[in-house]
Amino acid sequence: MKIKVIATGSSKFQRFMRRWGVSFLIGEDVLFDTFGDPGVFMNNLPKLQVDIGKIKHIVLSHDDWDHIAGLWYLLPNRQDITVYICPGFKKEIKERIVSFGAKIIEAGQLIQVRENIYTTGELYGESGGRKIYEQSVVIKEKNGLAVLCGCAHPGVEKIIERAKDSFKTNISSLIGGFHLKDNTNEVNGRIIKELNETGIRRIMPMHCTGKRAVELIRQSFGEGFAWLKEGDEIEL
Repeated sequence: MKIKVIATGSSKFQRFMRRWGVSFLIGEDVLFDTFGDPGVFMNNLPKLQVDIGKIKHIVLSHDDWDHIAGLWYLLPNRQDITVYICPGFKKEIKERIVSFGAKIIEAGQLIQVRENIYTTGELYGESGGRKIYEQSVVIKEKNGLAVLCGCAHPGVEKIIERAKDSFKTNISSLIGGFHLKDNTNEVNGRIIKELNETGIRRIMPMHCTGKRAVELIRQSFGEGFAWLKEGDEIEL
């Protein structure tokens, strides 16, 4: 199975320009998050040779603007799309999705999206005093599990723990935003040490992980560390 990076933004300037967030295509028919700049997102789909008509499932990590902005440009006239959200999403977001005729599944617990692809179900986190309800994607691969995080507000360790408890197997790949950018080096060092001890073989930090944390991850994981940019593909 392949994962393609449709869009990503991680710098302070990109955040200022609202070119911020992440979006992944899993296989040909599952989209995880829809980025913060709908223009970039919609332009990248044909640019990266994505057949929009094949997209049948959209998993939204959480309802912050930088992960859902492209959704409203995909849903018109697409009643064949199922959108997976957390029960804690804002009421207005749920109502807007339904207004397009899309099917909604509220993933309170682990749910299968399609063969070998799952959502962790809702996990609770906080950021800047805000309550955030977030889910991640888990993919069964030949060497274990691949976990994709949107922002990891509940804590990347908590997400890994949910995936391991759900499948009783190891995490082989960890990809996405880990939301370590506001932590001290000491806190991040502890988290990264804990991640390394779980046996993760490949780690690809993006988006809200933060420059200092990314460097600590690179030092800790060595050859298991990799950069990802828009258009890159990962073979699981």
